[in-house]
Amino acid sequence: MNGIGKRLKQERKRLKLTQSALGAIGGVEANAQGHYESGQRLPRADYLFRIAAAGVDISRVVTGIDSNNRGEVPALPSLTQLDDDHDSAESMVKIIGQLRQSLWVTANALCEVTRLVDTKEQRSDADHVEDHLRVLQGDADTFVAMALAKVQKAALETH
Repeated sequence: MNGIGKRLKQERKRLKLTQSALGAIGGVEANAQGHYESGQRLPRADYLFRIAAAGVDISRVVTGIDSNNRGEVPALPSLTQLDDDHDSAESMVKIIGQLRQSLWVTANALCEVTRLVDTKEQRSDADHVEDHLRVLQGDADTFVAMALAKVQKAALETH
C-alpha cells in the first residue's frame, strides 16, 4: 500500500464511510476505491475534488500534511541565511517542503478552475476566460521549463 492509499483509507475510516460510499461520492465503483486504497492505482484529480467536498482532507491524503497545519510553515530563509547556515541541507529540505506545499495549493486551484470550466455553460465572456486560460498555460509552460533547467543544472553540478 502506498502512502496515498494508506492515508485515503484512514480518511475514509475517519469519516466512517465504506469503500462503496466513498467511491460513490468520488464517482467510482467500490473496486476502484479498493485499488486506490491498496496503492494499485492513483486517484484522478476529479475524484479527489469530489471527495474533498465530503470532508476528506485531500492535502493530508496527497502530501501527508494535515491541511490544518499548512499555516505553520516557517518563512523561507533568505539567500544570505542559507550562505551563513552551517546546515544548509536542512534549509534546503525545508524549502523543498514549502515548494511541494505550494505546488499542491496550485494543483488544487487548477482543479477548481477545471471544475468551473467544466460546469459553466457557454457565457458571453467565454473568449475572455479562454484568453486568461491561455495566459495561464503560457505561464505554467515557462515555469516548468525554467524549473527543469534549474534542476538539470543542479544535477550536473553535483556530479
